[in-house]
Amino acid sequence: MALRRPHRKSRHGCVECKRRRVKCDETRPSCSNCAKRHAECEYESSSSLLWANEEASRSRASGSDSGHREESLGQSPSNPETDSLGILSHLSGNASLSSPTLNFHDLELMMQWCNTTYHTLSRDERTDPVWRNIVPEEALSHPFLMHGILAVSALHLARTGPDPSHRASYLNRAVAHQNQALALFRELLGDVNENNAKAVFAFAGIVVVYTFGFPHTPDAQDAWACVDDLYQVLILTRGVQQVIYAPRDFSTFLRESNFNPILQVDEVRGVIPDDASAALRKLYEANDACPGADQEVYRLAIVNLEEMLSWVYGGMTANTIAGRWAIRLPARFMECLREREPLALVMLAYYGVLLTYLQHRWCFDEWCVRIPKAVWAILDDQWRPLVHWAMKETLGVNYLERVEVD
Repeated sequence: MALRRPHRKSRHGCVECKRRRVKCDETRPSCSNCAKRHAECEYESSSSLLWANEEASRSRASGSDSGHREESLGQSPSNPETDSLGILSHLSGNASLSSPTLNFHDLELMMQWCNTTYHTLSRDERTDPVWRNIVPEEALSHPFLMHGILAVSALHLARTGPDPSHRASYLNRAVAHQNQALALFRELLGDVNENNAKAVFAFAGIVVVYTFGFPHTPDAQDAWACVDDLYQVLILTRGVQQVIYAPRDFSTFLRESNFNPILQVDEVRGVIPDDASAALRKLYEANDACPGADQEVYRLAIVNLEEMLSWVYGGMTANTIAGRWAIRLPARFMECLREREPLALVMLAYYGVLLTYLQHRWCFDEWCVRIPKAVWAILDDQWRPLVHWAMKETLGVNYLERVEVD
């Protein structure tokens, strides 16, 4: 867009001809005298300047309604607001007839992200601007991230929206966007580089929230359904988080980018209460009493759990707790869980304690109840004493009444 004056004749010619006192032929945009002298040609006018696209104006001049447009642009504005609107309509021509309509559903989801949902992934005020502003900006260049943002926003509305009648609609939109996001994401798994590393890293966090937050129908008759659901969530969490490090470690690149606040995790360790410490000792003792090839695997899993508990008691209540425990698990532990080993199931009950400290976040709230109930239903009397502390922390002192009623 450029400023130009309305096309109308000046009775005195251009400014340069008037100064030199020569006759001006008033040719636009430059009279013949100024053209020969390579001088700037300017016309005086009492009319106000108009915003116009010069190239578009030239192309329209040959149209069937060019006379009408030239007449409109040449009139002195009597009402600035009315004339401005008229000018804008002339400049746009028939473009509105072929332009795509706005997708208000997606705009709603983006507003939901910027107003509320970004808090789900943010830890504190330092990371708020990254998730609220920088991540959506990155998504403009990476459609898989954009679909991921819209998916988790739709899921958030489905889970917490004020109108239950809209729940199914939001869920459908969440699934549709997530399917598109994953399809696009798979295409670049073998080509993670510095151009898409930030988008991949952000998407990994979004996928974790989505997988935890997607609603599952509790099946009181099949406790294994809950365990299998959580197993799939943990597998996906580990997978997407490790993608960023598969071909190359991008941690240095990310730390030097505007994503730096996300990677700066304050590992504030708190003092683990005596009852929790006693429960952890029982886990170590149970593992020592079961010598075998997986003894070291379980020991590392318990050490990982102990560290995450210290973070929780130190005040950490962000998604980092849920994701880091899953990521740091030995790969063999996941196999033990798939093979339904009792000690691996006991560890899930303790994981439920970690999630209890995240239940203020909508994506974790259901798991805090589903996990301990499922583990209790599966374990026999030999293993149940090991989860007593975890059951009390998640379901309360009278947890036996709750599991028996359900």
